[in-house]
Amino acid sequence: MKLGDIFNIQNGIAAGDLDISSEKTNMHIPFLRPASTQQRTIAGFVNENDVGDENIYPVETLFVSTNGEGSHTYSYVSRFKFAANSDVSILIPKKEMPLEHKLFYAQCITANRWRFSYGRKPKGDRLKNINLPAIPKWLAKVNVSSLEADLLKTLNSTKCKAPENKPKSIGSSTTTIDDLFEVVYGTNLELVSLVKSRDGRGINFVSRTSKNNGVSAKVREIKDVHPIDGPVLTVAGGGSVLETFLQIEPFYSGRDLFYLKPRVTMTEEEMLFYATCIRSNKFRYSYGRQANKTLRNLAIPTMEAIPSWVYGSKGSMSIESKKLIAV
Repeated sequence: MKLGDIFNIQNGIAAGDLDISSEKTNMHIPFLRPASTQQRTIAGFVNENDVGDENIYPVETLFVSTNGEGSHTYSYVSRFKFAANSDVSILIPKKEMPLEHKLFYAQCITANRWRFSYGRKPKGDRLKNINLPAIPKWLAKVNVSSLEADLLKTLNSTKCKAPENKPKSIGSSTTTIDDLFEVVYGTNLELVSLVKSRDGRGINFVSRTSKNNGVSAKVREIKDVHPIDGPVLTVAGGGSVLETFLQIEPFYSGRDLFYLKPRVTMTEEEMLFYATCIRSNKFRYSYGRQANKTLRNLAIPTMEAIPSWVYGSKGSMSIESKKLIAV
């Protein structure tokens, strides 16, 4: 069936005249924008009286990002009431629909990203005409409550204490990237020569982009070319110079892209810390001054200089995000 046969589509409101606050008070609700992750859809908070009841949507409402090169078509189900900007479309089921079905449709809509682009946005009839499958029988066995319980268990398991003698702020001792990481040139593939996956599956293709954690597309696996295994950091030597991301899943890479394999055991939090440290050197480079030859010698903090607040940050950020959106 077409999306328009299942949902009525409503659009968000212009943000120009709204006072969007970074802090939430009793009369404020989240104000959503397009984003490639659900956490980043919260642009801030707006007063309910400023947006009007007709522009406030309840818990478990399905919405779609309709703009942005790296954000369009991503679809989510809210767990809080909200208002949204004009680059977000809200989908109201024409018939009563359980949460499991909304979550299923959100995934199906997101899987249609390949059909659209920044110049061909999923708005109006294009959004209405997205084909959606029938609800599969196995979905009746999915228990959303148990999934949430598993999520909380995972979040709690990510909390850890800092090793002893860690400073409260970043220490002054430094070393070079080459001392802590093995610097390896990537697979040097061209995306135009690969077969893109249209079902959301496949191998990540990491390029020199600054968006979407460096992932430009999903591609089919290449015979005789083994993907690069994570966890590693990917660093753009050219293009968006020094854009650095943590890659957990296997991936292929494009030209002028390096990956960094830790020479010592590192947690994901430590690797994310170093990704930020490397990226902070972007001001040293430009399109005409790339990092291919000098990357190895960039100064970064030693392991002993990593501050205590880095440890447990993944878990604490996830928990704080859950608190933030709980309305």
